[in-house]
Amino acid sequence: MSAIWRRTEPNPFPSVREGLVPRSWLSTLTCMDALYQPSGTGFDALNELDQVDWSQLEHAYGRGHVPLGSAYDVSFALTGDVPRSLAALRTDPFLALSDGLYSNICHQGTVYEATVHAVPFIAAVAAGDVSHEIRIPLLALLGHISVGGSYITHRGSRGGALGDQIGVLVTESIASSMARLSTIQTARLVDLIQAIQSLLIHPTDACRDAVESAVDVAIAPPATPQGRRP
Repeated sequence: MSAIWRRTEPNPFPSVREGLVPRSWLSTLTCMDALYQPSGTGFDALNELDQVDWSQLEHAYGRGHVPLGSAYDVSFALTGDVPRSLAALRTDPFLALSDGLYSNICHQGTVYEATVHAVPFIAAVAAGDVSHEIRIPLLALLGHISVGGSYITHRGSRGGALGDQIGVLVTESIASSMARLSTIQTARLVDLIQAIQSLLIHPTDACRDAVESAVDVAIAPPATPQGRRP
């Protein structure tokens, strides 16, 4: 796997120190510099997408930008292009998530090399000054990525981490990005964040099911008070 990591930090793997991931993984991770974490939050984080060399990273459709259709079809333009999918969160969040990010980096539950580097941007946007209509599906995506990163898959299989050590690196990427989400106070989103954190430590079927359940609760429309029309 290519070493497309930038920016050296005093402690490049704080989540190892904090006990969020096993120390036995350290030998896998120390061969690379620290994962790039955007300094901005919300949509400002997307100004830093060029700090990652996306052209070298594998996703569901290949490596780098993979044209799949007409450049004039926005849906096809996002599929096969991870940084463009992230950038589209500003202008069309629904399309950015459905035809972009889910297709490219969490395709039918499978996670990839590019997923590792997209996670810090997803967390940074979710942690910033954005509407709940954007924050909730981004956290749901992180939940699904955490499930995919918690077990190994093989080409042709549905779900799981595809590639050498990808599950380890996806889990570490999520763990190192979780501190950004500490400002979120909405109860159902806090429950989802805590479920993800538990899965990072205990990659069991029970913890995977807990994340899936927390995602379902998070994305469910708020209950309408009795006596009021929706």
